Amino acid sequence: MIKPSDIKKKAEPGYKIRGQVLDYGLKLTTDEILEKFMESYSVYYNITRHTPDFDAEAVFDSKGEQYFLIKAAKVAEMNTSEYVYFKKLKRLTADELTILDKKAWELGISHAKPSSKHKNTDAVLIVIADSVDEDARELARKLKHSKNYKFALHGYSNYRLVVVEATEGKAYFNRQACILMGLVGNILVRRS
Repeated sequence: MIKPSDIKKKAEPGYKIRGQVLDYGLKLTTDEILEKFMESYSVYYNITRHTPDFDAEAVFDSKGEQYFLIKAAKVAEMNTSEYVYFKKLKRLTADELTILDKKAWELGISHAKPSSKHKNTDAVLIVIADSVDEDARELARKLKHSKNYKFALHGYSNYRLVVVEATEGKAYFNRQACILMGLVGNILVRRS
């Protein structure tokens, strides 16, 4: 028979969230962390390794349609996409983060095709570093970008940033990326 205490033990996620910081408490190398992300993202995303600016790029595209009784009577169509960029570093400084941030945002929104059928095209940057300077941690929480097309009638673009510090077992998120905390935590604490 299952006891309520057993359920509570199984529901414990294995990581702690404090504000915009996730403490997963494991000592993993940057290579191990990148492979965990690649394994997880490869289920729904198309992954390209070793792009010119990043170690990997994951692309998700989805097209949704609504019909009225038959396919010929199409009511609505919505296209959504997400471009995730991964970068591995020994040490992340604020200057390096600013450069990566700009590249990821520009690359992500360059894929947007605004139209009445476009819902969103989002850009996500995941930086995995052995160590992160204090000013880079603070900057990571503050960086933000968003764009709407024709007052959002033709969709929008948002930017999410995740910085994983391997030696400390912590990850830092910008405000938009807070919705990814559970996903990132589960990826990092999962046993391969």
